Amino acid sequence: MALREHLAELRRRLVISVVAIIVGAGVGWWLYEPIMNAVIIDPLNDASAHGQKVTLTYRAIADAFNIKVKVAVYTGIVFSSPVWLYEVWAFITPGLTKKERRTSLWFVAFAVPLFLSGVWLAILVLPKAVAFGAEFALEGSLNQPDAGTVITFASRLIIAMGVAFLTPLFLVGLNMMGLVSGRNMGKHWRLAVFVAFLFAAIVSPSPDATQMIIMALPLVGLYTISVFVSLFNDRRRARKRSDDPIFGLGDDESSPLGADDDPIRDGAPISDDTPIDKPERLDRT
Repeated sequence: MALREHLAELRRRLVISVVAIIVGAGVGWWLYEPIMNAVIIDPLNDASAHGQKVTLTYRAIADAFNIKVKVAVYTGIVFSSPVWLYEVWAFITPGLTKKERRTSLWFVAFAVPLFLSGVWLAILVLPKAVAFGAEFALEGSLNQPDAGTVITFASRLIIAMGVAFLTPLFLVGLNMMGLVSGRNMGKHWRLAVFVAFLFAAIVSPSPDATQMIIMALPLVGLYTISVFVSLFNDRRRARKRSDDPIFGLGDDESSPLGADDDPIRDGAPISDDTPIDKPERLDRT
């Protein structure tokens, strides 16, 4: 595929993804109040019930409108995840073989539930984090967190956890392309655990160790599953390679030459009747 065709394909995929996000943002605009009440307002009201008055503050005149737009857009990204995840993978598949394109359909089938699971986990721990800081305020005091800061942090946390849950799936995809082996992934399990806990500590909405562990353990579990899936795929590929020496060879790799393909067997001398292919003489006219 030429560069111009690649750019046209990329533009088409981007347009479809953007349209899907816009449609999802329209739904998010309509569900703005229920989402805000469930994720932000209710936890703050619970904190207020324990003696601390906690209210969101809008620093500028247009902050209420801007925050509603942000919530609608981030909600649209979540709602339209089946569409843009498919478009991302569909842009990659033209470089794959026909069999790999069929296998790639499993990517979309697993990517959407994984992404939504990460979003759900972030939403699960977010209300506790919103009320965490208010619990340290003095009784009878007034706590007024900036609404824009709270919404931006909550939205980034939700999207980050959703994308993090897709990482093991991308590792399996790289393994199926032959770029990463399951054995190497297994050897680096300590590094993977460290990165998972480091990521959870960075994006954790509160310094509570329990929430960090809750966010890190699913990532470690998903990485473990991806290692076993990659090991199974490597074993299957090795078994097929032993049955068929040319299985999985790339276009730039040479296949082994069998005995049946050799015109000269067992060192037999060449007779006068042995056909020998001679290169054709170029006509230099």
